[in-house]
Amino acid sequence: MAKPRRTEKQKELMGLILKAAGEGRYLTPSELHEKISYEASYGAIRISIKFLAHQGMIEKRPVGNYVHLVPTMKGYDWFRPAAS
Repeated sequence: MAKPRRTEKQKELMGLILKAAGEGRYLTPSELHEKISYEASYGAIRISIKFLAHQGMIEKRPVGNYVHLVPTMKGYDWFRPAAS
């Protein structure tokens, strides 16, 4: 199955989420918002997170008063750089 086009912003968001997961931690939406290289409102980031979750790329896991953004296998498959 062909993969739909991934936007540069989606690639950046998923890259940050995957990098943190690789380091053994999960980002919160506010941490993700702080790390992006482009200017966007917190609400815009939440909409992007909602889209990625709806597409099955990430799961939003509540932990206490926070939500952790956890990549799924589909997220790894679609956004991990291809091996050379």
